[in-house]
Amino acid sequence: MKLTFFFFILLIISCSTNEKKDKINDQPEIAIEKVTAKNKQVTNSELTFEETQDYLRKQLLNSKPNENLKSSILQELYIRGLVNQVEDKIKFELFFNLHGFDCGAPDCYSTDITFSIPIKKPIEFPRKINFSQKEHGCGIENDILEYGTFELIEQSSEYVNYYSKKQKSNLIIIADKRKLYYFPDTKPNSIKVNLIDKLFEDYDELHPTFTEPYQSTTMRHSNYGDFIMTK
Repeated sequence: MKLTFFFFILLIISCSTNEKKDKINDQPEIAIEKVTAKNKQVTNSELTFEETQDYLRKQLLNSKPNENLKSSILQELYIRGLVNQVEDKIKFELFFNLHGFDCGAPDCYSTDITFSIPIKKPIEFPRKINFSQKEHGCGIENDILEYGTFELIEQSSEYVNYYSKKQKSNLIIIADKRKLYYFPDTKPNSIKVNLIDKLFEDYDELHPTFTEPYQSTTMRHSNYGDFIMTK
C-alpha cells in the first residue's frame, strides 16, 4: 500500500509541481451484481475492472434526465459534466489540462473553451460557433482571454470537427471513441478525424510539423464511479 502511494506521488511530481485537479464528486457505495448463465449472483468483488466500469456507466447514464443529450454524440460529455442544457441552449465548458503525451496527470495550467449552441431535437451543430478561450495557471501571470469563431469542417453521426481561423485550432468530438481533442497551431484542413489514429501512431515530438493535441483529464478519467453524484 505504501509502495503504491509512493509511486503515485512520484508520477504527479514528475508531471507537474503544481497540479490542477479536476473537481470530481466522491463515489458512493454501490451494490454491483450480475447474473451468470446459471443464475448465480456475482458480487462486485468478482467483476473485472472493465465490467465494473460498464455497469457504473450504465447506471450513470440512466440517472441523467436529458434524453436529447443522451441520444446524441454529446452523450459522453454529458455523462462527465462537460455539457448541459441551460434554458434553451446547450452549454459547453471544456477544460483542457493535458498538453502533452508524456504525462497522465493534469498540467498546472489549463486551456478552457466555452460556448453555447441552440437546443434542437435532435441536436444540430451550427455551421459557426462563437467561443471564448481562456488560458490560465502556472507560467501565465495574467489570464489570457481570447474570442474566436469555430467553423464546421467535418461532421458525421459519430463526430464533429471545428476549425478556428483566428486561433488556428481544431476542436474535435468523437462519440464512438469517447474522445475530445483540441489541436493548437494547425493549418486549415490539416487535421482530419480519420487520420488522428495514424497521427498518434507516427507520434514524434521532434518532428517540425507534428501537432500535439490538448486533452482533458475529465474525459480520460477511467472510473465512472467518481462522476456519480452523492446525495
